Order: sequence, then C-alpha cells, then structure tokens
Amino acid sequence: MSHSHSQMIALPIVPPTVSARLDSMMEYYKQTGKCSLCDIQPNELLIAESAHFISLVPFAATFAFEIWIIPRDHSSHFHEIDSEKAVDLGGLLKLMFLKMSLQLNNPPFNLLIHTSPFQDEPSYAPSTHWFLQIAPHLSGVGGFEIATGCHINPVFPE
Repeated sequence: MSHSHSQMIALPIVPPTVSARLDSMMEYYKQTGKCSLCDIQPNELLIAESAHFISLVPFAATFAFEIWIIPRDHSSHFHEIDSEKAVDLGGLLKLMFLKMSLQLNNPPFNLLIHTSPFQDEPSYAPSTHWFLQIAPHLSGVGGFEIATGCHINPVFPE
C-alpha cells in the first residue's frame, strides 16, 4: 500500500509457516538442549546491540537486507516485555529504521512480530523465542516464490 498503516491479525489456527518455525525450534532444542535464537553467535552478522536486544542479518535471510531484532534473554511471548525493555527496543528500532532509510533510500517495509501462539503447549516454552523481523520491499515477489514458497535473496548476509 502507498501509505503507512498497521495490521494486527488473530487467527483461530496456527498457520503452516508458524507451525514449521515452532517445530524447527523444538527439534533444535531436542538435539542441543538450547533455544536456537539464544544460541545464535552473531559475529559478522551483527548490526547493532543494546542492553536487552541484538539486531542482525539472519544467515539465510528470506529478503534482501532483512533485519532481525532478538531479545538477549529467553522469552517466548512478545507481550511479556516490560517497560524498560520496551524503551530499549524502541531505541534499537529507531536506529535500524535510520540505517535502513539511509542505506536503501527509505524503502517501504514490513515489521513483523514473531511470537509464540497464546495457546501453545507449555513444553514449547523452552524452545520458542520471539523476535522482530524487518523486511524491506526492494523487489517484487516472482512466480517462483509464489509457487514454491522458496524465496531468492541475491544479497549475501555479510
């Protein structure tokens, strides 16, 4: 859309892509005993960090110049954030938007909150971790992506 707007959607089901992410995180936890996002070592993929969050380029980003913001402390649900962390997150978000605007000529983007479903099983709590995804719109989605669900990202994460 050509104007700024927000959408909040609640569904009575867990969408397939969310189920796949939760299952993948659970599988990683079963194999390692660790949360996959807590276990990230950002190294050269780190963009910035704050007291409570890190921002990085995910290794296998779906979109060119995609950014993830991940809480340092394990947390399954976005709604559990306290006011101190909210202020910290706001500062890091502002920095990411500024960097993106300057580097990419102020592109349109989506900001997505990936949080665990409210009615997920308690056994998922140790393996799930909420995060924010910033996805700039730099090119259209092609037929391959629509048909397969596989996205082609021409930009190396580094």
